[in-house]
Amino acid sequence: MGKNISITLFGESHGKGVGALLTGMPPHIPVDAAAIERALARRRPGGDYATPRREPDPWDILSGTYRGKTTGDPIAIWIPNKDVKSEDYENMPYRPGHGDYTAHVKSFGADDPRGGGYRSGRLTAPLVVAGSLASTLLEKQNIKITSRIAEIGGETDPLKQKKALEQAKKEGDSLGGMVHITIIGAPAGMGGPREASAQSALAHALYAVGAVKSVAFGAGEDAARLKGSENNDPYIEEKGKIKTASNHAGGILSGITTGEPIEITVAVKPTPSISKPQHTVDRQGKNTVLEIAGRHDTAIVGRIPVVLESAAALTILDLWIERQKEIALREKTGEKQ
Repeated sequence: MGKNISITLFGESHGKGVGALLTGMPPHIPVDAAAIERALARRRPGGDYATPRREPDPWDILSGTYRGKTTGDPIAIWIPNKDVKSEDYENMPYRPGHGDYTAHVKSFGADDPRGGGYRSGRLTAPLVVAGSLASTLLEKQNIKITSRIAEIGGETDPLKQKKALEQAKKEGDSLGGMVHITIIGAPAGMGGPREASAQSALAHALYAVGAVKSVAFGAGEDAARLKGSENNDPYIEEKGKIKTASNHAGGILSGITTGEPIEITVAVKPTPSISKPQHTVDRQGKNTVLEIAGRHDTAIVGRIPVVLESAAALTILDLWIERQKEIALREKTGEKQ
């Protein structure tokens, strides 16, 4: 992912633990342990509609830091698994909505089916730690990433969302939702056209989060229903700076950031593990009915915002570093804008 920042997630849901190898992080970035703990707490299950699985996430950084700061060398993040119930997955058929079948085909039958193995949402925990490190650097550059849950089960009102969650849990079902991400302070000029697109880079990172089904920028699909005169964002001069009067583009034009807030809407699918009976096929290739008895969220969307922020933070940091190289080259060659 990216030209400057690279992250590799590793581990399995029911293995010894999960982790991440993060390369390209600049040196002298403080490791804010409190910020990492806050981020992990946002991702951790809690409340009436989250999985009963309780993972304390005792994270550790094995390399790439010294005296509380990054060294510029590869950062190895490790989080051991503490609360696993692998017996729930003994002889389990292919679960509808999960990657069980595709992983089995891809690996020629060598996949780890326990809790989704390497494809599990459990691997978002080290992603959150890495994203927190990236956010620390970005905040020093006055770039802030926030998110909010815009919908759960098609409902925007919090009271109606709660009722929908209660009903879904009662029925042994699950709900999806929408998350809105806002990135403030990203300077104009990051990214580029086509393969260098900031929009493509962000979409790539967000789609890599397993539960994400669509990513839209600015007006999103509503842009298809607008006229050009309605969708265009007029430029204005304000206190010596060029801005736009509206932001239907969502902060990116021609793959390049405009300096306006980057606005992204992400659709998150319903938790595929539900206790309602579902038709499927077992690992011997025979038709069967599955009722999942494991520990699962009624709605993944309640825990996913910090994961999406983390994926966006790593991408924005990569784009920001690339832009700093361009600025340094312009200054070195003496070219003026």
